[in-house]
Amino acid sequence: MAELTEREVRGLFSDAGPAEYELDLTGVDEVHARTAISRMVERQRFREDPRSVIIRLDPARAGGGETLFQPVGRQLLDLMKRGCVSRCRPLPSADGFFVEMPGRGAEDEEESL
Repeated sequence: MAELTEREVRGLFSDAGPAEYELDLTGVDEVHARTAISRMVERQRFREDPRSVIIRLDPARAGGGETLFQPVGRQLLDLMKRGCVSRCRPLPSADGFFVEMPGRGAEDEEESL
């Protein structure tokens, strides 16, 4: 069985994870959040290397109504189905998501097979 590196273990149990970038959507409405995520994914299409991002959202408040967690989660799930996001998981604190996006290099590898 393969052993995990220290970075991989921290990513499994850490709130922040080993992400390269952070997209802070706290205090943003749903329309702007969806637009920011779409732009992030669109820019990634032109990058050669994969990228990992933590998307931060406002935490749920007692009696505070709906948060962005569900709409953003649905958008990320749709992006996974289209192959724009390779991995997505909620943060342990439930105030965002850890997202991995493939680079163009991944598409080139698939075509060469």
